[in-house]
Amino acid sequence: MSDRYRRVYNRALANGGVITRSELAELDITPRMIESRVASGQWTIVARGVYRLAEAFDRRDLRRSVLAAWPGAVLSHESAAAVHGFSHVTEDRVVVSHHSRTTHRFTGVVVRRTHDLDAWHVVEVDGLRVTTIARTLVDLAAGRPVALIGRIVDDLVAAERVALFEIGAVLDAVARRGKPGVGTMRKVIEVRSGPAHSGTVLERQGRRVISEAGLPAPLPEHPVPWTTGRRFDDAYPDLRLAIEWDSRRFHGQLASFEADRARDRDAAIHGWRILRFTWDDVTRHPHRIVDALRSLLVG
Repeated sequence: MSDRYRRVYNRALANGGVITRSELAELDITPRMIESRVASGQWTIVARGVYRLAEAFDRRDLRRSVLAAWPGAVLSHESAAAVHGFSHVTEDRVVVSHHSRTTHRFTGVVVRRTHDLDAWHVVEVDGLRVTTIARTLVDLAAGRPVALIGRIVDDLVAAERVALFEIGAVLDAVARRGKPGVGTMRKVIEVRSGPAHSGTVLERQGRRVISEAGLPAPLPEHPVPWTTGRRFDDAYPDLRLAIEWDSRRFHGQLASFEADRARDRDAAIHGWRILRFTWDDVTRHPHRIVDALRSLLVG
């Protein structure tokens, strides 16, 4: 075997047995050389512009293969559960989530089209892009009974691998009318953390951060003075200070982003300040919330 093809096979083995057309070009493999190998049966086409050079001996190779073939793909659902080591979930086939506008197919892989997979819903585990534990739980809730999802959640919470407010933050970010699994996961969370009417899980956790810091409690769901029917998540009306708990760390929808900016402008015009805190602030950097409020409330 020539050095050129040795490099090709080493790259493919690192990818679980596959290599992309662009990678082959980087290694000086021409289209004619590719066609020759495919025609002879040495290489097989497994997806558009993707070739298998070595057999996938187990599911781990197949997971690595599809992620190497599609840079935007993320292991999700049952495959993410397997990587994270969930109990009560079986990975019958490799499952990945990819942007809803893609049309790729990969032999032996189930592709879930999605448009709400934010950057903070993805983590790297053993070199693999995979949905976080919280996002995986929300995805798995579709088509599964409340009791089963409850058992899985209880196991992970007891092992301190995820918190209910983390699951709730993801749920708040992706929930929409008709989305499968939303009702199931809401029931699981409500049983374990209180009724939905007390605010989203992110709001409740944010208020807990404020309370534990010994700061004055804000008024929840305070009416926006200049707009009928609109409310702030929390407010200190005497100080004309409002708090908005943004359930999406990154705004995936332009309309939501623009609406928030318009609300901030209206608030400034009427002499109000709005502090926006995200899931990241609440879960990883609560000091940001405490420091900001202390400087404004205490001086």
